[in-house]
Amino acid sequence: MKIKVEVSDADLAAMLCESLEEFEQEFRNQLDNGVVTDDGGAGSDWMCEYNLEIVKV
Repeated sequence: MKIKVEVSDADLAAMLCESLEEFEQEFRNQLDNGVVTDDGGAGSDWMCEYNLEIVKV
């Protein structure tokens, strides 16, 4: 699966991130650990492998 995220400077500021790398780290953490299934599993337990692309717009 490929996930593409377009983020602006305003988005980064709103999320208190100073760089795309920092945003990517936080976003990847949310995908892997922050998403919880109905039975309590983490995102990494049920998501297939993904390729994350962060693009500044």
